[in-house]
Amino acid sequence: MMAAQHVEWGSPLQIVQVDRPEPMAGEVRIRVRATSVNPIDMHTGRNAGYEQSMRLPFIPGWDVAGVVDAVGYGVTRHAVGDRVFGLAWFPYPAGTYAEYMTVPAHHVVAMPASASFAEAGCMPMSALTAGQMLDAAHVEPGGRVLVSGASGGVGHLAVQLAADRGAEVVALARPSHHATLLGLGAHSCVDYNEPEQIASAGRFDAVIDLVGGEFGRSLFDRVTRGGSIALATAWSIPTYTADGADRGIRVASCLVEPDPQGLSRIASRIDAGRLRVVIGGEYGLTRAAEAQRWVSDRRGFGKVAIVMDTEEFERD
Repeated sequence: MMAAQHVEWGSPLQIVQVDRPEPMAGEVRIRVRATSVNPIDMHTGRNAGYEQSMRLPFIPGWDVAGVVDAVGYGVTRHAVGDRVFGLAWFPYPAGTYAEYMTVPAHHVVAMPASASFAEAGCMPMSALTAGQMLDAAHVEPGGRVLVSGASGGVGHLAVQLAADRGAEVVALARPSHHATLLGLGAHSCVDYNEPEQIASAGRFDAVIDLVGGEFGRSLFDRVTRGGSIALATAWSIPTYTADGADRGIRVASCLVEPDPQGLSRIASRIDAGRLRVVIGGEYGLTRAAEAQRWVSDRRGFGKVAIVMDTEEFERD
């Protein structure tokens, strides 16, 4: 089977032929139809990922949407031919930039009936991250929520999920993305390059920060005392615990985890028309490096999908 692989940390992705994996007890093998690029894919490829994932050779990717191709001993929740999607193994290596992969059966659930493989493949990590950060920030109906990085893969889903909870959502993004975010449920939008505009937006019960660094630390001042901020990159703000304590706010450092129940709720929202992923680009597996550059260069709005070439499957 074909896969995109790093043979050394920091080396360019190479398209290689590797053995098709066999499912162990409790696992299913998935014929991958789509995956997506997340920033952690590139961090890990540069030797800056989580310790559990640092194994060479490294096939990136944790999102998966595809068809169950084989089942291991004891698996009863899925059968060959089922269309499934999920967040596989994270933060351990999963290797979804490949034509086939294996995963614990409970990490994947039935795909939304209304979603394409590309849409389903772009959802798991980003949607679960968004939902788990909203939970960590105690986002409730009627609360004011600020989402930074709102036009990104996690951000535009966080806007929708927060609005679906009945929160008033203010989105931080470049002006060219404001109209799209308003259409996704944001109450208002602010240019993230304009500190005065951000300050004039007032204070918030919760902040979902997807940017980090000094910009993320500046958002601590936008949280009302007793409120919460959820950080996707707390490691980039070394003093985040003390900064939160000084301001009397709760600070949560968030790392997404597989959650089949959460994924099933996401699927239900998609089929009900209450959540949609915006795909800014689609690439074949042989163009995986280009797909990663799309994310690194912040070329557009939303997510980028890596979609397997069905003709390659026909020849397999």
